[in-house]
Amino acid sequence: MSIPYLIKFKPYGRFYFGTPQSFGESFYAISSMFPTQTTILGTLRAAILQQNDLLDLEKRKPKLDAKNNIPDEVKQLTGTSKITNLFDEDDNLGKILKISPVFIVRQGKGSECVEDFLLPVPSDVIFDYDEVEKEKDGTPKINGLKLLEFKEQNIGGIKVYSRNKTLEKLFSLEKRTKDYTADYLGGIKFWQSYSNYKSSQDKLDYHFTYLTKNIFLSDSQPGIAREKRKTIEEHFYTKNDFRLADEYSFGVIVHFGEENILQDCDVIMGGEKSLFRLTAKKINTSSYFYSEHPIIKRFINENDFGDFDGSSEVTFNNCKLVAISPFIYQESEFDGIDYAIINEIYVHRNIVMDNDKREKSNSYSAIPYGSVLFVNGKLSLTNKIASKLLKKIGYNFLIKFNRGV
Repeated sequence: MSIPYLIKFKPYGRFYFGTPQSFGESFYAISSMFPTQTTILGTLRAAILQQNDLLDLEKRKPKLDAKNNIPDEVKQLTGTSKITNLFDEDDNLGKILKISPVFIVRQGKGSECVEDFLLPVPSDVIFDYDEVEKEKDGTPKINGLKLLEFKEQNIGGIKVYSRNKTLEKLFSLEKRTKDYTADYLGGIKFWQSYSNYKSSQDKLDYHFTYLTKNIFLSDSQPGIAREKRKTIEEHFYTKNDFRLADEYSFGVIVHFGEENILQDCDVIMGGEKSLFRLTAKKINTSSYFYSEHPIIKRFINENDFGDFDGSSEVTFNNCKLVAISPFIYQESEFDGIDYAIINEIYVHRNIVMDNDKREKSNSYSAIPYGSVLFVNGKLSLTNKIASKLLKKIGYNFLIKFNRGV
């Protein structure tokens, strides 16, 4: 039986998480707001090894024995999977049995109790703007949240809603819109209202403090371009970091094979080596925010990996699936989607160590968290995902909801 812990990562200041989308077609680098699941895993493994004096601090790799091999103690604690291939059959992570998708934890300074768990709202949630009143900066006043309504159309057998240009075979352009997904993080009350939403007469919970801009504070600074870890003279760019507002931190629920595997400590995350305070606390699963939060309570169950992870065909009855974490797939297509709301399709990669060199892993197509797939019938991938590693570290977590409209 596994033991669930809430692991929090509180940044000491600015943080920067690089992605394949960090650089656009300009000298402007934008941090991802959330660390990837592989970043979380790498940080956890490094912290466990360091606390057991098994980490080479300079190379950020496990110490080797006299024969230049990885010691058995390292394998027992953090496993044998190298994460160079997310579809690798080796899913042994040692004492780490399961990692949830990353979310935001709200907890006041000095408070012993969690005050809320937040996740980005689904892509079919938009702001309900006032038709007359304006904010002080001239932007329309936000009255609340509502579900996006649009006319369904059938294009090539698949009804799709997208804000991007035509996306190959799977996602076709239906129409463009000014109604962009709300930049908002939903707490327990939002997710309860979203779960119970059945018609336009229902209301989605909204509070202005949970606007994304009030939690992720933008912080720009100049950067110097580098190649092979060396600076390039006269090559500058603007780097957009973030800070978290005081009451917030990143969080994951980790199922360990035994108690006290990980202690509170300072850790670094991301390619820019941002500094965070890691805290680990055993979960009381009967407390309100764990037992009543529609998303978090799914993370508590060690055998719950969502309602669809791509490993097998599943039949659904007129519902929608929301991606709580990025959905990664390999040379495959969805079979059975009525239509979808997907803001982008991107390439996922992570940094791995190969013979003491930092290398990029294989690349994979992915749809982001928040994506919404509308289904009614059988849903599958043309090439089923056989790897257990993806779902074990928090990817491909889709949850079923009522369509609502």
